[in-house]
Amino acid sequence: DDGDWYETGLHIFFGAYPNVQSLFGELGISDRLQWKEHSMIFAMPNKPGEFSRFDFPEVLPSPLNGIWAILKNNEMLTWPEKVKFAIGLLPAMIGGQPYVEAQDVFSVQEWMRKQGIPDRVTNEVFIAMSKALNFINPDELSMQCVLIALNRFLQEKHGSKMAFLDGNPPERLCMPIVDHIESLGGEVKLNSRIKNIELNNDGTVKSFVLSNGNVVEGDVYVFATPVDILKRLLPENWRGIPYFKRLDKLV
Repeated sequence: DDGDWYETGLHIFFGAYPNVQSLFGELGISDRLQWKEHSMIFAMPNKPGEFSRFDFPEVLPSPLNGIWAILKNNEMLTWPEKVKFAIGLLPAMIGGQPYVEAQDVFSVQEWMRKQGIPDRVTNEVFIAMSKALNFINPDELSMQCVLIALNRFLQEKHGSKMAFLDGNPPERLCMPIVDHIESLGGEVKLNSRIKNIELNNDGTVKSFVLSNGNVVEGDVYVFATPVDILKRLLPENWRGIPYFKRLDKLV
């Protein structure tokens, strides 16, 4: 009772999260998002205790504010590296969504090298970005994932602006969601651990069997769980499906 919260869920909210902001609006709790000044701040691995800033000026529209932020930062990237990085990104900015989707065949590292961008740019900027987006390294993460984020950051004036909740997520975000679901006649059941996923003959989900013996059946099933738990619960005849096979890389 006299302690603090320990919570590992979504801890930061970007301007480029329109669906999350719509959720806050629908729940009537938009004022619980505390927006910070528009800056991206990196710790400097080679200079412990020092930080490098990318400041996005409010007076400029996108993508000029992002370009200005990159050009003004001389601590992380040299001018030749910035130029090569900018030239490498041009196809993504011009090609739009079709180009972005086509880059799923390349890892971040492969794409950077293909575009002639020095490895130092990957090491200084995109290790941090890859870890932030998907918790894996640039040699494993799809470039499509990074380009989706970069496009939103560059095309929307406040896309990369960050907000934090004004308190712990269970009370300030999760409970309003529960209250909203229950006000519409829905149920939220806690402490209902899934034991296994029962399948139909065609490989689709038949039901969820809970550890207390209850069986949950529905029209639609959504499974949100840490990777290690999902790996243990995955039905045997799903493991060979290419979509699920990619889980092998997540440790």
